[in-house]
Amino acid sequence: MSFPRRGEVFWCRGKKKIRPLLVVSNDQGNRYSNDVVVIPGTTRKKDIVYPVEILVTVGFSKPTKFQVDSIFTIGKEELGEKITELSPDIMADVNTALQIELNLE
Repeated sequence: MSFPRRGEVFWCRGKKKIRPLLVVSNDQGNRYSNDVVVIPGTTRKKDIVYPVEILVTVGFSKPTKFQVDSIFTIGKEELGEKITELSPDIMADVNTALQIELNLE
């Protein structure tokens, strides 16, 4: 049985629009929990990228900025189609942004 994995990006229908969500919770939890922790992406406001944001230009039709400061939990059943999986280099940048946002050392 398949489950969403850390670093994968899925479409998700929100209240206003469909947007990409990056799964950042660990795979052990993703396998057994009904929920996953995600970071939303946007194709707007790409001219400024803050330290808690990651701009991704590969794997999407438009450059997409993931906003680590907007992290939240969602039920796995709400995830739509898988879009892509981010590279280890990009996930390292996500990890750094998470450390900044959550004040982790």
